[in-house]
Amino acid sequence: MQAYPDPLVGASAFYIEPIHFDPPMIGQKLEAEWQAEKTPDQRESWRVDKADTATRYSEGLASEATHLRFLPQPAPGVFIVRPIVPFIEPGFYAYISMPTQVRMRVQVLSSDGALIDEIAIQSAIPASLFNPASGTRLRQAGEDLGHVTGQYLSKRTGAI
Repeated sequence: MQAYPDPLVGASAFYIEPIHFDPPMIGQKLEAEWQAEKTPDQRESWRVDKADTATRYSEGLASEATHLRFLPQPAPGVFIVRPIVPFIEPGFYAYISMPTQVRMRVQVLSSDGALIDEIAIQSAIPASLFNPASGTRLRQAGEDLGHVTGQYLSKRTGAI
């Protein structure tokens, strides 16, 4: 969904909300159900993986859209980027591997919270001998999704 005419043309300032893990499906299970099968150390590792993924998302977005300013908090007249993750497949590395997959909805809101744009994007990071850890792949997916969001914002603001 995109607002028309494009209110983002010429915009230069954005606030990136932390990723909303809304609570995601992890594979075929709700996150709480999936975590119930994990040890306390595994649950803590998952928490850190998600936090690092959110950081890598913001870094990827900022590095892709260097012409835009990203403010540390919302402000009047500043557009809000709201990333929402409804699905994660952690994947695995074994004889037969499955990639890590992350689906994301990105909403762009006006400073008063009105929805302007909404896109659906996803990233799949292959599992391999050189990339066996699902947490590492999850972080890479976050960065990849940040780059895609940065490209989108660049196009909508008229920078490219």
